Amino acid sequence: MSLDMGVVPSGAELSRATTVALLGRLFGDDDEDLTEGVARGEFAELLWEGERASTQWSVSAGRTGVSEIVVSVADSYPKRPPGVYRAELSRVVSLLQELARRGGARFVVEEHDLTGASLNAVLDLVAPESVGPHGPEIYEGPSGESDEDYLRRYLAAGDQRLALLAGAPVTLDFSRDGLGPLWEWAVGFLHLRADDAPMDRVSLETGSTVVRPRGADLPMWYGRTGMLAPYNWSDESLRMLDAIAFYLAETVRRATPGTAWQVGRSRPRNENEGQPVLVGKSGRQFEPIGDVLSWLTGKVYYLRRPNPDRPSPPPTGADLIERFDSAVLRAG
Repeated sequence: MSLDMGVVPSGAELSRATTVALLGRLFGDDDEDLTEGVARGEFAELLWEGERASTQWSVSAGRTGVSEIVVSVADSYPKRPPGVYRAELSRVVSLLQELARRGGARFVVEEHDLTGASLNAVLDLVAPESVGPHGPEIYEGPSGESDEDYLRRYLAAGDQRLALLAGAPVTLDFSRDGLGPLWEWAVGFLHLRADDAPMDRVSLETGSTVVRPRGADLPMWYGRTGMLAPYNWSDESLRMLDAIAFYLAETVRRATPGTAWQVGRSRPRNENEGQPVLVGKSGRQFEPIGDVLSWLTGKVYYLRRPNPDRPSPPPTGADLIERFDSAVLRAG
């Protein structure tokens, strides 16, 4: 099963010269598909095959530079231990991250913005290592529950989530102003799971594989997609992230008249498919769980596990407020 990642300019197009120079590290300087001029509106297709990693690149030409880079990646031998695939994929991810940094662009994985995330954090998401003793791979077939029934079950548990936030030093009035101190308080409950915690690899009916902590108390959404399987966070952390995501969504819903909960329906490989989402007048979807996991946990990860070579800014209350503002703008 493949997944898509890439680089999307935030403003100005990516420099063609910089793009060619960086991609030359992977493809070589004499790759005709890379060095040959591409007309505006057209794109170059590139292939790079490792021992395990298979990648197909689409480099789109803009007015004067590069308007977008999309890379489809797949593991040619997914049943084998992940080490080789992870090592090869790290070359692709690090290159895309450098392109994004140099061009002031966004680095995106399956439509989730992971700009600023560390290389290891991205690899933990898309190519998790065996992070402790794990049993045989488990196949998890369809549950028989419809997406609509799941949405009803998810919303019915809303009060239980909000109860976890009762100790916050802020009034839970679903206001924008309260989001900052709420997140600052919640960060204190977020901790990484022990590196040697036992894990199982679970194959889903979709064909994807997720890592699941053995015997853990996990939120109902855990493992519904590869993105929604953050095994490196403790049970307490996952419960808190679950509560924060729901509270954020309800704050957005109340701030934007006409916005309502729906089942996410999107084009193939969009992680919103079948998930609880908010849809406003614009028709655009806001999926709160993936949004919180994509945007807010990276800084906390490196607060708990600092990288002295590449310091990361600490989490602040403004982080959750920014997610609120983005979601309100999306709801339109």
